Amino acid sequence: MIQVALNGNRKEAFVPKTTEEILKSSESAINLGAECIHFHPREHHGKETLKGYFVDEQINAIRKKLGHIPIGITTGAWIEPDLSKRLAQIKSWSALPDFVSVNYDEDGFDKVTQLVTQKGIQIEAGLSNPEAAENFIKMFPNGRYVRVLIEPQEQTLASAFSTAQVIENLILEAGIQLPILLHGADSTCWDLIKIAFSKNYQTRIGFEDVLTLPDGKFASSNSELLEQAMLIKKEVNRKR
Repeated sequence: MIQVALNGNRKEAFVPKTTEEILKSSESAINLGAECIHFHPREHHGKETLKGYFVDEQINAIRKKLGHIPIGITTGAWIEPDLSKRLAQIKSWSALPDFVSVNYDEDGFDKVTQLVTQKGIQIEAGLSNPEAAENFIKMFPNGRYVRVLIEPQEQTLASAFSTAQVIENLILEAGIQLPILLHGADSTCWDLIKIAFSKNYQTRIGFEDVLTLPDGKFASSNSELLEQAMLIKKEVNRKR
């Protein structure tokens, strides 16, 4: 499975921010072969938000156009650092995503897990370091999980891969059997995509994770990034 991560917290002008841009980029990526969508909702001026009005507007727009495609959004603490306000915003959602990403090294991960589970939303467990993995393992019985995101943030491949292996081992030793989605960030993105395909893991691609193509040139769209990921998948499968 390849997920498209449309925008993240990027501020570049070419990154999808408006409802129309998010919808257009989603449609193009799904037509190319992405199997689910992850994005960060934005206010009218492009700022990340978890407010119900914008979440509902953007999810409804994608659902109306793309129907059954699984849609996921963030619950990132940096968007609303005040935990009580963040929980109130999540509680206000009426158009529910199919899944949300919860970062298990952030303040309030336990309360966010409980709230979205009560709302019937599945969770991608965002694990960027061993501490996050340990927090997730403790919370595992209390959440509705769809997959584990192993997402090391180190910018050298050796360090990122080492962190990913530690996280993977912790999850497996805990007996947790969930699909694993492995992805990198910026300088490690393309190498970790290759590793994900070689290990038969899920992965993701999009402007949230990288702005440049494997040759170092800036990508013009999420679809251009996705096309490169699909080529890598074909090459890895050819060498099996």
